[in-house]
Amino acid sequence: MFGYDLGIDLGTNNVVITVPNKGVVVNEPSYVAYDTETEKMLYAGRRAYYLQGREPNGITVIQPLKDGVIGSYAMTQQMIKYFISRAVKKNIFKPRVVATIPALATDVDKRTLVSVIASAGARSVCLVEEPLCAAFGAGIDPLQPNGAFIINIGGGTTDMAVVSQGAMSQCETVNVAGNAFDEEIMRFIKEKYDVQVGIRTAEDIKKQIGGAVPRNEEIVMVAKGRCVHSGMPKSIEVTSNEIYHCLKPLLQEISSAAQIMFERTSPQLVADIVTSGIILTGGSAELYGMDEFFKQEMNLDVTVTPHPNLCAGKGASVALDKMRILDSYGYRFKTKEEVRIR
Repeated sequence: MFGYDLGIDLGTNNVVITVPNKGVVVNEPSYVAYDTETEKMLYAGRRAYYLQGREPNGITVIQPLKDGVIGSYAMTQQMIKYFISRAVKKNIFKPRVVATIPALATDVDKRTLVSVIASAGARSVCLVEEPLCAAFGAGIDPLQPNGAFIINIGGGTTDMAVVSQGAMSQCETVNVAGNAFDEEIMRFIKEKYDVQVGIRTAEDIKKQIGGAVPRNEEIVMVAKGRCVHSGMPKSIEVTSNEIYHCLKPLLQEISSAAQIMFERTSPQLVADIVTSGIILTGGSAELYGMDEFFKQEMNLDVTVTPHPNLCAGKGASVALDKMRILDSYGYRFKTKEEVRIR
């Protein structure tokens, strides 16, 4: 083999890079810390992630990818170049890359993403919709004619699709996911307790006591932040029941979109889904009770895949092996010159 082929899941919160027959080789937060004056990347991944909200003067931390599409071309390019170099190490040959893209991304978004990945060191790039990759990563055989319902709840977006025979029959994207949950927790605590907490604190609250359904036993967590009125440090106690009610409207928005998508799905595929159930993937699928919530809302069996945050990345690697199938649906590897951006 002259070089690696890579599968890349470019999420709002995480970048996962996989290699066929090797598995996951990079799993890092998609955060970049850069020098404000020179706009040169200083750190990427976990170090930048933990620096957010603690930046010294002259350093800014950003998520260069927003809702699965590029927010900052230069920072995304530097970040992907760094992660690709970690994946291929000192191999002199440029890799082919299959990368994920939100299901309803525009043509401009797609051409920009191909350009930035190619500029970061890829020989050619093929974009595959995130829910389709998540389905492959969850174990759905691309040759399987039966329908499967995938809901991929990530950091920036929730992508859902009905998949059959290696392609999407129906798809939908909702701009409600893990980051929206964190922001809603921050807003709730500020309004109820007059305390402003940081984004990392809100994320910890979500992971430790948050839930899509009420817990059997209520859990209490101490949250530390800044008093809105005095500006002084303040600690408060937040309960799991409060966070459940805080997140409920956002979860209802996701389930409503899934129910509407069923109305557009053919009766035969619906019959398949009734038999197979719904598959949940994406990092936010690990929220307590997420499977039970969708089971109640959709009246179907629901399964959360093992390591749901890695499904799309693993599925991109599967897509590399199954390109002869995807090729028949119009998926192609493209170079930077073909998309004509920068």
